[in-house]
Amino acid sequence: MKATMKKLRHNTGKEPDPRRYIGRLGEAIAEKFLLSKGFFVLVKNFSTPLGEIDLVAQKDGCVVFFEVKTRLSARFGPPLSAITKEKKRHIVRSCQYYINRYGLHGNSCRIDAIGINLDAMGNVRLLRHVKNAVETDY
Repeated sequence: MKATMKKLRHNTGKEPDPRRYIGRLGEAIAEKFLLSKGFFVLVKNFSTPLGEIDLVAQKDGCVVFFEVKTRLSARFGPPLSAITKEKKRHIVRSCQYYINRYGLHGNSCRIDAIGINLDAMGNVRLLRHVKNAVETDY
């Protein structure tokens, strides 16, 4: 885990703010988890005019967009509780932007979420993967 933290710090060239740092650490943990489950990661931190898609991966012909939420404590509730209705709207629009940009119309796609709880040392206490966490009814 420490090697991952060092690598993240090195890649930015400066010390990131704590929230961004925890978020990037969670995304790295999620990526490793997805690879272990047979996903092929296509893109990390894809920026759109509407926001960022944390991870885009593919498995069994399905393109899966991932929203990753990471928490160090339960003070603000479980990680996935941070995905509000407004956040879901932004996620859907960002995914639509990606689909349009890469001509993925007609392909099987879904939006999943990964919630990660870390202890004070940055070790994973709980990782929860929710398939179809965001419905595209907007």
